[in-house]
Amino acid sequence: MEGLIDCLDTAKWEEITMANKPDGFVEFHVNPHAHKQVDKTTFSYMIETDDIDPKMVNLEHATKDPIKKATVVEFRLSGDGLKITGIDIDGDIVVLKS
Repeated sequence: MEGLIDCLDTAKWEEITMANKPDGFVEFHVNPHAHKQVDKTTFSYMIETDDIDPKMVNLEHATKDPIKKATVVEFRLSGDGLKITGIDIDGDIVVLKS
């Protein structure tokens, strides 16, 4: 089965275990009809929670769409809230290298 890391540039992203998962992940609903490929390595997703209005965020350094048809995903976002810096789908966790 293909994991998240298989869809990302491993020079920029790393797979981690649940025990090493950093703080800052929040569960979001992903609109399955509003995500698109922006360029060769960037995908854009519309996400929201009960407390956050829908907004577009970008995932950079991807080789293909790691979210696929997932509608509930835990993301860690950048300080400005516009870029994805971590993804957790059912314990398959990746983070952007610092």
